[in-house]
Amino acid sequence: MRSIELVLEPSSDAAVRAVWSALVDADLPSLGRHPSPSNAPHVTLAAGPTVPVPTAFDAPAPESLLLGGVLLFPAGPGRSVLVRSVVLDPVLAAFHAAVHRAAPDAVDTTLPGRWSPHVSFARRVRDADLPRAVEVLRECPLPPTLQVAGVRHWDGETRTVTPVG
Repeated sequence: MRSIELVLEPSSDAAVRAVWSALVDADLPSLGRHPSPSNAPHVTLAAGPTVPVPTAFDAPAPESLLLGGVLLFPAGPGRSVLVRSVVLDPVLAAFHAAVHRAAPDAVDTTLPGRWSPHVSFARRVRDADLPRAVEVLRECPLPPTLQVAGVRHWDGETRTVTPVG
């Protein structure tokens, strides 16, 4: 799988990683358990097996992302992906559309009109652990706005990250 992602500037990145660490400390699933150097807090804009590295975008990337509420995405029987939504404001919506013009062939769930922008904290959280996981999120609050550092292309086959733009 390949993806195009917004990555966060250092203080916003550190704030998300603090939540990841708090989940690990609570012995819960967390993206903080993945030691890969390419594992970084991000917002996926497009994903798919053939998404190319774009050369340019015809709209500017957002400078910041306003966080919304906690969301759960299905992750198999009795399990969920734990995320915070990102508000789809006009700047983010315009940039998201520009990404898809520059890098077509993404999966349906990342296309404009079907996409739910979010920052992920944990995959495969058991239903029984959700109350504790939400409690951890409350105890380790994020700032209301995360600052964007740039855009990257991730290639899961080669495990390479290419900065874009």
